[in-house]
Amino acid sequence: MNRRKKITIFTVVRLAFIGIICTFSLFPVLWCLSTSLKTESEIYRLPPSWIPEIVTLKHYKEILGRSDMMHYFVNTVILSTGTTLITMVVSVLAAYGFSRYKFTGCRCLIWTILFARVLPRVSVIIPYYIILKEMKLLNTYQGLMLVYLTICLPVAVWMLKGYFDNLPVEVEEAAVVDGCSPFGVLVKIVIPMCKPILATVAMNAFILSWNEFLFALTMTDGKAMRPIAVGLAFFIDEMGVHWGELMAASMLMSVPAVIFFSLAQNQMVRGLSAGAVKG
Repeated sequence: MNRRKKITIFTVVRLAFIGIICTFSLFPVLWCLSTSLKTESEIYRLPPSWIPEIVTLKHYKEILGRSDMMHYFVNTVILSTGTTLITMVVSVLAAYGFSRYKFTGCRCLIWTILFARVLPRVSVIIPYYIILKEMKLLNTYQGLMLVYLTICLPVAVWMLKGYFDNLPVEVEEAAVVDGCSPFGVLVKIVIPMCKPILATVAMNAFILSWNEFLFALTMTDGKAMRPIAVGLAFFIDEMGVHWGELMAASMLMSVPAVIFFSLAQNQMVRGLSAGAVKG
């Protein structure tokens, strides 16, 4: 009886703790959604109302009707998708090389890659800006993707290398004996066994590049190449903060990232299920 009572108390405490964490995490999102649905007068009312008295889609209509916001959105999709694809290709090749081939300076090189991610972004803005300027890549998709890769690649390489290290080498050796080339082993044997980690890497790269602000603000000039994360900052001007439009745009901006996360999560589950019976 005492044991059952202890289990019940533990369950209640655990659920209460989970509830507090979920509330803390979801409150900003729910407040953003609530503000985006309020009228202009209700947004500035004190004390604030938690639930809109009059629900309006005015702010969403204004955002969707602005050509510049749609242009920012397209820029963000191109940058995030391109960065994710390049990150996947380069990180898989690099991580597999570090995992399966030992060469002089291997450990030093992989630690250098990680160190590049540890550096604060502020400390590398000026060097990156000068490099892109000399390469004539300022205010271009290629330049921004190149800078975004410095954020996404280190984490991706380290995650994939750790996963490759735990894969059975015997399967690859058997494929080589059967006449498969090293690249064929990677494509036909290794990658199909890595669906969970590949989905995680893709999700991480997409969200990092989707939400990137500092590099995008510095490396772009004008509206032509500006992503939506930078576009949101311009709802703050000399007239104040346009809270309704800002919150509506923020909610719309988060939708693709949430969808991509859901798709990647499903792929992770399928990959884990498929790999549960390997061997």
